Amino acid sequence: MSSLNSSSDIRIVLHTTATDLLVSVEPFILPNREREANIWLPHARKTARREQRSPQQAESSNMASTVGVANQQKKASQLDQFWLSCWSPRRGTSNAYSLDFILACTSSLLGPYPIFLYANLLSRLLTFSFLSERIPRLVDRLAGLVKTSRVFSVFGPTPVTQAFVTSWSRQTCSDPFEDAFYAAKFSTCTRDSLAPVGSPLPFGHTLQLAGPQDEEAAAVLCKEFADDSVFFPLEYSDALKEAKEMIRNQQLWTYYIQTPNGGQVLACIVACTRTTENVVAVNKVYTNLTCRSQGWLFGQRKDSVVLYVAHDNEPAERAYHRVGFGGLCGTPTAEFEVEDWLEIGFKNTERGHW
Repeated sequence: MSSLNSSSDIRIVLHTTATDLLVSVEPFILPNREREANIWLPHARKTARREQRSPQQAESSNMASTVGVANQQKKASQLDQFWLSCWSPRRGTSNAYSLDFILACTSSLLGPYPIFLYANLLSRLLTFSFLSERIPRLVDRLAGLVKTSRVFSVFGPTPVTQAFVTSWSRQTCSDPFEDAFYAAKFSTCTRDSLAPVGSPLPFGHTLQLAGPQDEEAAAVLCKEFADDSVFFPLEYSDALKEAKEMIRNQQLWTYYIQTPNGGQVLACIVACTRTTENVVAVNKVYTNLTCRSQGWLFGQRKDSVVLYVAHDNEPAERAYHRVGFGGLCGTPTAEFEVEDWLEIGFKNTERGHW
């Protein structure tokens, strides 16, 4: 662990490399919380692989571990990425700790990500007192590491996001937007809950991994998807960059339908960019405006597929419910807990993308 910052018995740890983070936290997460960790774990794994290919860069990034807390903070403020973890002592022990939270301050090809928050326990166990003892300490450490303008939004389980926004606003005088950027249910489809495959594809329709020939058509839908979000629009050049990256990494699926004149049009794209051994996230589903309400979805060979579905997107919720995602359309699930997640944005910041 790179550094410890103790207040009472709760510890906040700064990780300046993904390698250091994963060594510290994975034993406390896997295998039981692999689904919930999907918001940050795949990116951390990818970053760690890059660090291993370039040990000199990782060593440089991790210099903070040897130069003291004040210099660590100065060093971290110069990094593109870092992580904070929050730990509490286990009851009845003096030197054993349990992982409570992870805060990810990371970036992608198109710029900084929101601040991602992960709780290592169920939302219903996140009491006011539990949060109020820990989130302000995470916020205090983060405030010493980044400019206020870097925190353009925060995304995590609803009670964690709300606690963060309250504490961050109080400490930094940041002004949050009244309306949420995103409010969604976090749902899972497993092999057992997956609905049987329906009828074969209609004649002239094709479903496949995207290839280089799909780049421009996929970029158009990537741009429309981003523009639909209002808060994170993309220029076409950036959408093309995103499409090329996903296609290169075999993370984008395409569904073409036949037009009346015998040609084909790209009707739908599905992106699955966050994947680990047993879990894949569907993090982008967009259907061409002329092809909607026809109920297409894609799958991968994993034990679980996870996604976020917005509270106000009833057509999508019904479609995912039919596929086998649990806890949607008012249907309870006993296998796992469907949690509410929330993204809140801040005014006068430098907005990134995700």
